[in-house]
Amino acid sequence: MNVILRNVSLLLLAVLAAGCATSTRLTNAWVDPDFQGAPFQKLIVVGISEVEGNRRIFEDEFSTALRAKGLEAVQSYTLLPETAKPGKSDLEEAVKQVGADGVIIARVVDIKHKSEFSPGYATVVPVAGYPYGVYQYYGGATIVTPPTVYTYEVVQVETSLWRTSDAKLVWSATTATTDPATLSKEIPGYTKVILGALQERGLIPGGISSR
Repeated sequence: MNVILRNVSLLLLAVLAAGCATSTRLTNAWVDPDFQGAPFQKLIVVGISEVEGNRRIFEDEFSTALRAKGLEAVQSYTLLPETAKPGKSDLEEAVKQVGADGVIIARVVDIKHKSEFSPGYATVVPVAGYPYGVYQYYGGATIVTPPTVYTYEVVQVETSLWRTSDAKLVWSATTATTDPATLSKEIPGYTKVILGALQERGLIPGGISSR
């Protein structure tokens, strides 16, 4: 019986863990309907953060993912001063310095705190298992799980892609990451979503434009 109870407890923990798994999804996206240019080839990656370490981690990871797609990518921290919001002239000088045809900027725009309620329920565990008939099942133990409240965060990030030739916004999107753990763990999922959306629009190499 102790073995059965322990196995059931482990199963419940696994289900709860799966239900609370971190995920990033695209909530909305916009593309300039008049944009007819070729895919971007060299981007400056800008992560706006008041924490310089977070900025560097993000820009390193995102730039690496872009290079894996065949683009040239330059982290803004190698070109711009250590500030949460670089000035217009700083960014213009950085663009000229590396010859970038685009700038991609990411910033957190909202953090929502949400709660979900799970009602209590009872689970009957057979003493000897189902194969031995209704009488053993009837005499099984009952495990009662009390109601629980799960509190989690949803972090919204705005990502925008700008063309440097005329400083025009070409594409923007908002993502929602549920219950983020650490920055380094969440970046790969976020990056996959963003790069997939850019490829789908034909804005970076490797995709088929749906315009």
